[in-house]
Amino acid sequence: MTVWTSSESFLEDALAARVQALLSTPRFRCYRSGDVEGVELGGALKNVLAIACGVSDGLGFGSNGRAALITRGLYEITKLAVARGANPMTMAGLAGLGDLVL
Repeated sequence: MTVWTSSESFLEDALAARVQALLSTPRFRCYRSGDVEGVELGGALKNVLAIACGVSDGLGFGSNGRAALITRGLYEITKLAVARGANPMTMAGLAGLGDLVL
């Protein structure tokens, strides 16, 4: 889970840190991010890619087909997110690739 903050203010970051601490357990880790656009786009766009991977699996394209979809899809998601003002590293992290491989 990613908790995001929309500004660089100390109070908002402190609140996000508190929420992170409250939600985290030994078996569930919560992260913070200041990249609101990236977290939102990563969370939404990876679902489209996950559906495409399911269709690929259903058609019997195998692991290579899924790998190609994930590789190219992640590249396209990152391009779109960056064009919308997101940090490209967010797509390489839990909100993008990390959530996609589940």
